[in-house]
Amino acid sequence: MRFWIITLFFCLPSISFAQSEVKTSQAFLFTPHISRHWVGGDLDKRFYDFNAIGMDIAYKFKSNLIMGVDYDWFYGQSVKDEGIFSQIDGNSGLIIDQNGDFSVINLNIKGFTSNFYMGYLINIPKIHSNSGLLVSMGAGFMQHKIDLFSSQITIPQLNGEYEKGYDKLTYGFATKQYIGYQHLVNHNRYHFRIGLVFNQGFTEGQRTWDFNANTSGKDKRFDTSVALQLGLIVPIYTKKAEDEEFFYY
Repeated sequence: MRFWIITLFFCLPSISFAQSEVKTSQAFLFTPHISRHWVGGDLDKRFYDFNAIGMDIAYKFKSNLIMGVDYDWFYGQSVKDEGIFSQIDGNSGLIIDQNGDFSVINLNIKGFTSNFYMGYLINIPKIHSNSGLLVSMGAGFMQHKIDLFSSQITIPQLNGEYEKGYDKLTYGFATKQYIGYQHLVNHNRYHFRIGLVFNQGFTEGQRTWDFNANTSGKDKRFDTSVALQLGLIVPIYTKKAEDEEFFYY
């Protein structure tokens, strides 16, 4: 999945060039993007800062109202929980598999957030009907967990259902706010957005029991992050140029 999103991210600018000659202010905006998240709240207790890649699909109205949906997939070796296997790793700090060998286990963040949002574009300068300061607010869903990746497949302590005692699966309702700049100018090959995203997750742990902490895994959380996001816009215009009025210099 990540391969196809990355491929689209680098290939779509050439597609957008074919649309750049059209001078209308109503369009579908397809925006693959990358982000860097700085964590806060309860998220900071479990993960370091991480990266995300995703897609935004929106419609811009002539009134400059924008409505859309977005999806961001979290990735990276960003797990902060040290001693997550302290109950099973013995004095060595390493887990021994059923063959008597030491196992190397990589811990990654795995998760996503998806939202429906509404926003408004403030034209700067006013002559460009599709460019300017973009502000938006949205609500949706956030999920994250610790992904356990091992070079061995013979670790009975972590196989099957036992893995769920360590992955700390968490999800719940989420909100987001965005402020940034949208550059979408006719006769320009590259269209982009750059801005800050503020995420809040009102989440709850979904595992009945945390094997390492030996407590319930159903803790209520407030997960937050601030992300710097860069996206490339592919506009698909829905109105003919002669149906609208424009002023140019």
